[in-house]
Amino acid sequence: MANFWEENYWVAIIIGLAGLSLIVLIIVIAVLCYRRCSRYDYAPLRDYMSLPAKLQKEKQMERDTIRESALLNCQFYLRAHAGKFTFSGHLPDMGSRVDKHWFLVRYSSQSKDVLLSICNKATNCSISFSSNTHKVLRELLKCVKHPYLWPVLDIDLLEEQDLEVLIQRYNKRGSLKDYIYHEKPNQDWDNKYGMKGHGLALKEIQLFGRQILEALLYLQDGGFPQHCHVQAGNVVLERGTCKLSGYENILLGHTSRLYPILSKKLKDIPEAYDTLSFGHLVYEMGSGTALDDTVAMPDRSDFKKLKHQQVVEILEFIFDANRDYPSLREIVEHDFFQNVRLKALEKNPPAEIRLTSAMRNLLKTVKKGRILKTPTIRRSTPTRHTRSKRKSSETSLKSNEAETVLSGELVNNGSLPSASDGYTSAQVPPTPATIPPPPATMPPPPATMPPPPPLPPPSVAVITPRAQSDLPTISEERSALLSDIRKGLTLRRTALSERV
Repeated sequence: MANFWEENYWVAIIIGLAGLSLIVLIIVIAVLCYRRCSRYDYAPLRDYMSLPAKLQKEKQMERDTIRESALLNCQFYLRAHAGKFTFSGHLPDMGSRVDKHWFLVRYSSQSKDVLLSICNKATNCSISFSSNTHKVLRELLKCVKHPYLWPVLDIDLLEEQDLEVLIQRYNKRGSLKDYIYHEKPNQDWDNKYGMKGHGLALKEIQLFGRQILEALLYLQDGGFPQHCHVQAGNVVLERGTCKLSGYENILLGHTSRLYPILSKKLKDIPEAYDTLSFGHLVYEMGSGTALDDTVAMPDRSDFKKLKHQQVVEILEFIFDANRDYPSLREIVEHDFFQNVRLKALEKNPPAEIRLTSAMRNLLKTVKKGRILKTPTIRRSTPTRHTRSKRKSSETSLKSNEAETVLSGELVNNGSLPSASDGYTSAQVPPTPATIPPPPATMPPPPATMPPPPPLPPPSVAVITPRAQSDLPTISEERSALLSDIRKGLTLRRTALSERV
């Protein structure tokens, strides 16, 4: 047998090659079958998803769509200001406002990033988006210079898109709310502040509260309306110093999360809005957690979460049970905020806000809630075309008065026919209430009007609408009204002849 394989070694080679080919063929078939089956892997249909999963997925898709649209708006804005900015990144939704988005951009002449935010125009905005308003608003915000206020570098109002663009300095350390809850600033607002934070030390509450009060009083003395957005998220914490931001929101008509509940509570005393908002902020600093948005004032059970009795006393002073809420200046003069040294205020005294007449007009408009009418709006300036229209309208008004007098003479001293005459009330043209009653005698025709033909004898009782040839000839200005009278009124010639 061994001699056979030695003499016929080629048979062994053929058998080996055949076996190897069979193995390769099996591998190829297995790979093809695997690829074919992988194309039809089972994918769960949306109809079989649970309701919370569906809602979460739809919410995420809607949110991604909104963020993509905001990114396009930012890119278009940067292209419109080509050479001024460079795009650095799209930040997560750091705030609770759904229609506001944050971006990191950089001035071409600087090496630091600044924060650019884009927001939709508020429905309650009382100022118009025009070039004049934009100029006045920019100058007004640049006048605000205080060591405890976060500055606004620039603001832009996009009239065609109804968008607001705000440029501010960027602080990597975040806000006072991030400090209370130990959170990073560059995270989604929905994922932050879920866990309870830590209450601040008593000295920190006194220092931060006094700094915020000084900023509010500065705006109040400068003629600004109430801030209405005092909350920990709008307080930037920089090197142990609180700087209040968001004071431009009230100028643009935006409302805060506490606005629905506080507006009902303070319907008779709206000037106490900032007082109660500041009380909410002090409570959050003392307890490490914010009051619910549906709670206007804390109760005794909420005070148990506070560590310091002095914080309880200042909160009882702010949330007066008799609704005799103190002003911001009275809160500053309270013993709780005394003996607080303001080093930044001593080194950098605030600049006085000098308002021009245009700035006062804008602030007055915001306080009253009326639409600001600026000279740049073309609608308020009469043009040649509008003047001609006014002249024609005055002429037509005079002709309408003459037509009304004539129709009153024709229709029995101005009385309209009843339904028994064969006509419905819908066919009768309405008579303006401001037109005086018809005179006792027939007014003389204009000089340009040809004299009417003599009236037929009074033997004829009634003239029907078909007898149009017997009516006097009227000018073209009166033909429209008299045609309606012919369609809807029965003219009594007897009464007309008796009048004449």
